[in-house]
Amino acid sequence: MDKNSTSESSENETTGKRKGIILLVGALIVLVLIAGAGAFYLVSSHMSAERDIERQQELARPEEDAEEETTEDLPANPIDFAALQAENPDVYAWITIPGTNVDYPVAQSQVDDNYYLRRNLDGEFSEYGTVYSQSMNATDFSDPVTVLYGHNSIDGMMFGTLHRFEDKTFFDEHEEMYIYTPGHILTYRIISAYRYDDRHILNSFNMSDVDVRQEYFNFVLAPTSMVVNVREGATLSVDDKIVQLSTCPTEGSASGNRYIVTGVLVDDQQTS
Repeated sequence: MDKNSTSESSENETTGKRKGIILLVGALIVLVLIAGAGAFYLVSSHMSAERDIERQQELARPEEDAEEETTEDLPANPIDFAALQAENPDVYAWITIPGTNVDYPVAQSQVDDNYYLRRNLDGEFSEYGTVYSQSMNATDFSDPVTVLYGHNSIDGMMFGTLHRFEDKTFFDEHEEMYIYTPGHILTYRIISAYRYDDRHILNSFNMSDVDVRQEYFNFVLAPTSMVVNVREGATLSVDDKIVQLSTCPTEGSASGNRYIVTGVLVDDQQTS
């Protein structure tokens, strides 16, 4: 073989090797680019998911903050029910009537409807007793009619000063009473005060019957009595909730009658 043939063959072999190397490098570059694109996609997807979560958290936080602010803005309950109930778990409310001496805890016995008729909150005998309700009533004042009982004490204790509502001027000038419960301030508008007979209200009327309830409400606003004051323009519908304070008349329990002061719920304010 001559020198020219040998040289030409060597050049072809070198050229082939170069092309192979170029193709290999090109393939490697393509693989690197593909791998980089995949990694970029994964990283981008992860970052996008993180941003979505952060956005959701940011949307949730204002609601949580608003809820916290709302809770902070609620008025404080002036009654320390935790302390009262630690002493006596039967205590579930507190009643206050401006212009009277009525400013007392309210209890309900779990064993005897009239337990607090002549007992104080320590369970000891007391002529004053305790303001109380009976088991026919729920303790959250959700019933259409809630009846609270208290003695007519001659020294003005308990419900003795309710008889101030017999005076029209006093009645006209004092419209509100407040009942505090854990987490709530209930405001009632006093709409009537009158002498009543000795019927047990909750046993005598089926308040779950809307017709009976409305008829009873109509009577509350137009009672047949010689001792009566009614708020001018007051109305009651079957959806209203009333509280009736029941005590003895001015001449005492021997008459067999009752004196009833009625308030209708006009506001339920949550407390912190």
